[in-house]
Amino acid sequence: MPYVADADAINASHIHVAFDPTMGDASFVRHKLLASASLRIVQLGFEPGFATIPHYHPGAGEFFHVLWGAGRFVIGEDDVTAVPGDLLFAAPGVIHQIIAGADGLRFLAGVSPNEDRADEEVQVPDASVVGR
Repeated sequence: MPYVADADAINASHIHVAFDPTMGDASFVRHKLLASASLRIVQLGFEPGFATIPHYHPGAGEFFHVLWGAGRFVIGEDDVTAVPGDLLFAAPGVIHQIIAGADGLRFLAGVSPNEDRADEEVQVPDASVVGR
């Protein structure tokens, strides 16, 4: 096992299943792999067609590493179809959205610095700037 400065920060048993009433079933699964003050890494699994809302993190960058499936990553002005092995990055304050492909999508996401209070830190942009 690699060295981790704060061993208490690792929480490999945290699994969160989110439900979206419009989809009628589990839309995605999030498994937290690492959480420290400077970095949080989660593995995410999206059902086919699941999409995040366009959002941004005002004080943190976020990387995405595709493990399985495919999906669209809309990051700022870029709209990329990513496949296993692809690595993408959204800089702090850049609006981004992820849309799972027809077979679903599994990827790692890392936020630095850690915004473990995701509900407080994630910002949804004004409707006038979405889709620019």
